[in-house]
Amino acid sequence: MLQKIAEKVEVGMSNVPRWIKWKNRVYKIERIGLHHTYREGRTLYHIFSVAAPTLFFRLRLNTESLSWKLEEISDGLPS
Repeated sequence: MLQKIAEKVEVGMSNVPRWIKWKNRVYKIERIGLHHTYREGRTLYHIFSVAAPTLFFRLRLNTESLSWKLEEISDGLPS
């Protein structure tokens, strides 16, 4: 089931996201999916689709503030 979240998260990086800390739990990223960028005004955003063992995440990095948001989460099951 896909859920829109829009919550701030912590992300560990080394060129690509390695882990996500959300709701006091750390999720180790096992796979990196799609990555793209877009601009809103002068702010550049990076969008990452990543997978932990049981969940899929869509993350947004704001390069102006260097803050991360969890935009969507899915367990892969139909709605």
